[in-house]
Amino acid sequence: MNDEDIKKFCLRESDTVRACMEVIDRNKQGIALIVDARGRLIGTVTDGDIRRFILKGGPVEEEISRVMWSNPSTAPLGTSKEEMKALMNKHLVRSIPLLDEAGRPRKIVDLRDIASEEHVGQCAVIMAGGEGKRLRPLTANTPKPMMKLGDKTILENIIGSLIKSGIVDVYISLNYKADVIEDYFGDGSDFGAKITYLREDRKLGTAGALTLLPETPSKPVLVINGDVVTNTNLLRLIEFHKQHRCIMTVAAVQYMFNIPYGVLNLSGHYLLGIEEKPKKTFLCNAGIYMINPEVLPIIPKNAKFDFTDLIKELVRKGLPVTTFALLECWIDVGQIDDLQKAQNVLL
Repeated sequence: MNDEDIKKFCLRESDTVRACMEVIDRNKQGIALIVDARGRLIGTVTDGDIRRFILKGGPVEEEISRVMWSNPSTAPLGTSKEEMKALMNKHLVRSIPLLDEAGRPRKIVDLRDIASEEHVGQCAVIMAGGEGKRLRPLTANTPKPMMKLGDKTILENIIGSLIKSGIVDVYISLNYKADVIEDYFGDGSDFGAKITYLREDRKLGTAGALTLLPETPSKPVLVINGDVVTNTNLLRLIEFHKQHRCIMTVAAVQYMFNIPYGVLNLSGHYLLGIEEKPKKTFLCNAGIYMINPEVLPIIPKNAKFDFTDLIKELVRKGLPVTTFALLECWIDVGQIDDLQKAQNVLL
């Protein structure tokens, strides 16, 4: 990595969160480096740092100094791979900047560069058993995940995203028009994946199909609804889940709407103020999850059980569940207008 390469990671602390998001998006490494006027490292910002900041309602025009970690894990140039891997495991980081004697970043080492077997044993489950009733008549003979977006189906796009994230071991949960999906994808070898099908004899809900897995996975499982269209880098979700050591991570999207009236702020029957036509923002379930293997026994067998039920049960038990904010494009293809929107986005 030369000086020009390292520059694409660097910002000044007066730059905005938005500018940092653009840097992270361009360099594809999930990290930005904050340097002073002499090019010395004074902090780092990761993709996860920004997502947590936005979840808390932080504005993207805020200075990045509000977000940056001012005591980052670093190593001098020449550090061995074994030492870097130990450092990453100790501090739960995925990337480490290598500094010269003046404290200037010269290279960034990613865990993937030194741990090629990282995703061995990682699998994903795609929930593709829904009937797609709101898309009728388009889904009268075709399951919703097989709707075309350009020259590929929704399911092909999802599988492609999984493969880009290093996951080739894919399970697909089937119910409605199951043969259509099986005949199209086969064992997955033509698409670069190893596909195993989980057939529901009856509807088991959005989480119940996980009880059909032939064996308990050795690593956290990525679960995604078969009607989700997103350009989110799923590897970021996997890394976020590992770093936070929670039992489950729920991907979330922001939903905003404008109230067309003046909203009254009351205390009892007393009026304290009025807010004219406010904009309200909520975080909503995006239909993408990371689940630790120890969660699976909580899901009852041979019964309808949704992810809303699972989340409520984990929270009731006091188990740690975290949220991953999706900042990229996300569309739940539930109606014909959504399908057209997804086609326009991908094209």
